[in-house]
Amino acid sequence: MMNLKSFSCYLLLLSLNSCATFGYASTAEYVESIFKRQNAMSTLIMMLPDSELSAKDYDTLLQTEAKMQQDCQLLNDYAVKEMNHESTSLLFKKRVKDSAENCDLSVDEVESLLDDFDIEFEFDE
Repeated sequence: MMNLKSFSCYLLLLSLNSCATFGYASTAEYVESIFKRQNAMSTLIMMLPDSELSAKDYDTLLQTEAKMQQDCQLLNDYAVKEMNHESTSLLFKKRVKDSAENCDLSVDEVESLLDDFDIEFEFDE
């Protein structure tokens, strides 16, 4: 699991403007929130007991989680680069910022599926 405190510091660099995004004080806060939720969903799915869901429901959940991983790939790539102290261009940071909404929507889909399957989870922001 990534060190969220150091990652949040790096996310401040991601903010290209100071306007509020979707009710957050900054783009960095919004992206950090998505990152945390996405990691929490992936961890929960990884730890699910095999007997928790039917094979069909589990397959649906895995497909939805795979889509989330794909939609959140740029955000995760950015996190790895920052944690490895690799430089990132402003263009790459903008691409990460631009991909955040799709990542957020995919995280919402996974959360909704877990709720539909009556799998309890809590996410503390």
